[in-house]
Amino acid sequence: MKKHGTANILLMELLVVILFFMLCVSTLVEVLGLARGKSALARAENDAMLRVENLESLIREAGDMGETLKENGFEQNADRWTLEEETFVLHADITDEKTEAGILQTVTFTAERPDGTGLMELPVTRYIPGEVSP
Repeated sequence: MKKHGTANILLMELLVVILFFMLCVSTLVEVLGLARGKSALARAENDAMLRVENLESLIREAGDMGETLKENGFEQNADRWTLEEETFVLHADITDEKTEAGILQTVTFTAERPDGTGLMELPVTRYIPGEVSP
């Protein structure tokens, strides 16, 4: 007697295995896509942090904060300075606080992705002593 059902069972097993691998591949593609997005976000945050750290040392030594920002590619829009890079946008807000003993200058750097997602905020302060009367 010939067995006619074994080919059909083998075909069914093969289809189940192919279906299983297709489900695994779709899950892997989704996971790899999420990992790529997180990697791009981390790279943008790292680039912005390095840029701000370099600017921090320049600002602490500079006489005029606005001029230093201008020399480093920032453009002034009203009271805010802006630098647009490929992976992030840096904003710098300068504030002066006068005290009895001098002036406390603060530059607050805010980094965000081009789509507006916030990355970080870092203040840089500098104290300029004033004349103290005896």
